[in-house]
Amino acid sequence: MSIEIEDLFNFNNYYSSIGNIMTWIEVVDSAVKIGLGALIAGIIAFLLSSTQHRNELKKSKVEREFEMLKEVAEKVENFNHITLRYWALSSDWRRRLILDSSIEKPNELSVTQNEFFDSFKELTKSESLLLLFGYKDASVQVREYGDLIKDFYNRVKDTNKPFEISDATSYRESMINKRSELFNLLNDIYKTI
Repeated sequence: MSIEIEDLFNFNNYYSSIGNIMTWIEVVDSAVKIGLGALIAGIIAFLLSSTQHRNELKKSKVEREFEMLKEVAEKVENFNHITLRYWALSSDWRRRLILDSSIEKPNELSVTQNEFFDSFKELTKSESLLLLFGYKDASVQVREYGDLIKDFYNRVKDTNKPFEISDATSYRESMINKRSELFNLLNDIYKTI
């Protein structure tokens, strides 16, 4: 009977050691599952964070470009407003000079001419902003618009050359067309942002 009890005792030890092995395997299994789960969660969190950061950078870039376009449009429009006022006053003065060459330059024209000169810096700032953001074609368009206005100014100030009403009308149409071309280009840029 002692053999049978001894065999029974060894049998319990055998199953007891198997139970310890099973417990150790279960712990390792659980650790691997938890570790892989954490790794997968970390990778997903990293990917989501990276995507969100990229989207925020893109959104910020779009907002900056939109604000720049808005600023350029406002500066060009302010310049255009002053330019058209200068056009009206200077064309009127030149028209009256044809009738009476002794007419002095009106004070209002002189004041507007100073505003006109001051407004050129706004046009230059617009051109610079467009270049800064990489819109070379638009900056060239701003420059061409400014060059047209300079041509008009030089033509009006030279009282030795005749300046007809048709000249004034032609310059005004050219100014409006150049402005329109510029705003069409700015609109195209806005659509691609």
